[in-house]
Amino acid sequence: MAAPPSVNILNMSGTWTLNRQLSDNFDSTFQVQGVSWPIRKILSWAGVTLHMTQTSETSPGKPPVTKINVRQVITPGGFNSEEAYTLDSSIKHSTLPIFGAVSVHSRYVPLAEIEDVDLREKLAKDGATLAIQEFAESKGGDWSTVGVWGFEVVNGERRFTRTNTTTGRSDQVVARLVYDYSLE
Repeated sequence: MAAPPSVNILNMSGTWTLNRQLSDNFDSTFQVQGVSWPIRKILSWAGVTLHMTQTSETSPGKPPVTKINVRQVITPGGFNSEEAYTLDSSIKHSTLPIFGAVSVHSRYVPLAEIEDVDLREKLAKDGATLAIQEFAESKGGDWSTVGVWGFEVVNGERRFTRTNTTTGRSDQVVARLVYDYSLE
C-alpha cells in the first residue's frame, strides 16, 4: 500500500513491509558486509517488517531531538532486532544478529547535501526538503554503509525507500529497499 500524505520524514510512525518486487536485490550488499551464503539465501526470501515509532525528546537547555524506534521482524530466521535511531549524529554502538558489532549514527539531512543527484531529485518530487541519513560501520571496519531514508514515487505510488551505499575493502554496492505502508 502506498504511504499516505500524513506520513513523511518528520512522521515515520507506522508499519512498513519490504516489497521485494519493487526493491533491488540486496545479496551483493550482504556479500560486501560479510554475511555468509546460507544466511544470504534465507534473507533473500524472508519477510521483513519494520514497526516504527517516531518521537521527539526534550532535555532542559537543549533543542528537541527526534528518535525513531524500529523493531525489525524477519520471518523466518530469528534475525529480529530493535534499534533506536537518534537523529542528532550521536554514535550508538550495538550488536545486530546478522552483522555483529556495529556503530551507527543518524541525522536529518537537507536534500541539497545528498551527493547522488538522481536520488536527490527522486526525493524532491515528493516535496521533501529533508531526508534521514544513516551511517553504519562494522566494528572491524570491514564495511560501512551510508543509507538515505525518504519517500519516492515508485510505479505511480508514494513509497518509503531506503537507499544504501555499502563500501567494503574493494567493492561498493548501491541498493534501494522499497516498503509498503500498513495500517496495523
